Amino acid sequence: MFHIAICDDEKRFIQYMKNIIYNAGLKRGEVIFYEFSSGEEFIDYLKETASFDLLILDMQLKNMDGNETAKEFRKVFPTTTLVFCSGVCMPTVRNFETIPFRYLLKGYTDERMRFEMKTIINEMINKKVEPFIIGNNHYNLVKLRPSDILYIAIAKRGSCIHICPNIIEYKFEENITSKEKIESLYNLLKDYGFAYAHNSYIVNLKYIKKVTTTELQLVDDTKLTISRSKAKNFREEFAKVLAKKY
Repeated sequence: MFHIAICDDEKRFIQYMKNIIYNAGLKRGEVIFYEFSSGEEFIDYLKETASFDLLILDMQLKNMDGNETAKEFRKVFPTTTLVFCSGVCMPTVRNFETIPFRYLLKGYTDERMRFEMKTIINEMINKKVEPFIIGNNHYNLVKLRPSDILYIAIAKRGSCIHICPNIIEYKFEENITSKEKIESLYNLLKDYGFAYAHNSYIVNLKYIKKVTTTELQLVDDTKLTISRSKAKNFREEFAKVLAKKY
């Protein structure tokens, strides 16, 4: 699954870029789009997001412009594929401080835009890296890899992240929380061995020690119920993980 952010104050252009991306080769089932109309809105979201594979960024945003937004983005995602778009401006030396992969002009023909997007998609695929989750523990921000996480459960305001006990760098007395809903976290993590065992939680399948008809046991001996509605798909996904192991 690819996670693509488009930050532009023109909704029509955002939709246009989504269509170009589909026409350039990505299928609808393999991409999730995140739409933002300002640099401020996008930067606020960065504090909670887990991963982006591509950012398409308008240079003529109001208030916080594209260069400022790109600098903040690079602090969190130093290697993610970055593409600038502009309706009027040609690139300057300042634009390249944040190492964009391409600088697109909105006046390009559809054919030229598709050609450029194919190159961008290839770069994105080649650079795709394991996502990370930004969690909160009191006043601390915690950056978590999929392999750090045992399971994630629904909480009142987002999700509660349970850490694998073997991860020695995290020694928090309380669980880590995220403002992201469990559905969003699942979309980020399903390609990395996570599955729903119940509507209320997703589990890192590689940390399962035992499975019965109605229950699973994790490596820390936590026991979780497997709901009827999720049982079939859960067992299929667990079987895939076992097949890779053995």
